[in-house]
Amino acid sequence: MAKLLQALDRVLDGITLLLLTVLLLVVGAQILTRYVLNYSLFWSEELARYLFIYLVFIGSAIVMRRNGHIQVSVFVERLPSGVRRGLAIVSDLLLLSFTVIVLIHGVRLAAMVWTVPTAAMLIPWTLVYLGIVLGMAAMVLAVLGSLLSQLLDRSPVGFP
Repeated sequence: MAKLLQALDRVLDGITLLLLTVLLLVVGAQILTRYVLNYSLFWSEELARYLFIYLVFIGSAIVMRRNGHIQVSVFVERLPSGVRRGLAIVSDLLLLSFTVIVLIHGVRLAAMVWTVPTAAMLIPWTLVYLGIVLGMAAMVLAVLGSLLSQLLDRSPVGFP
């Protein structure tokens, strides 16, 4: 599982770098054409919005994998190590159920809008909602890795 999660980290980092680069180029082209050439690219705002959706969900999976989300742990840190580990396991189980629910509904939503085109780019809305599906799938793997390491007692006692 550790090798799978390391590979997931490398893939997500690469995808995020690519998405951020394309987003920068699209927004830069829009600024250049609008203010220098006095012409607006009709598709650039929509594409930038969709790239940002992908960045948010995939970036959230990266932050979850690195345990970087904001948390208030002042009270939990004062608990005995066994209780902290138990709370971490409960937290991971709750997070796993949430991510699985969002993943299932994301897949259902993406399947429902396959034939509906977007306004400017005329691509299927499924491609937009695929960002949610990919991000949630990566989050499920990240939470499973955290849960497995907590259950096998391989990680330091902490929260989460």
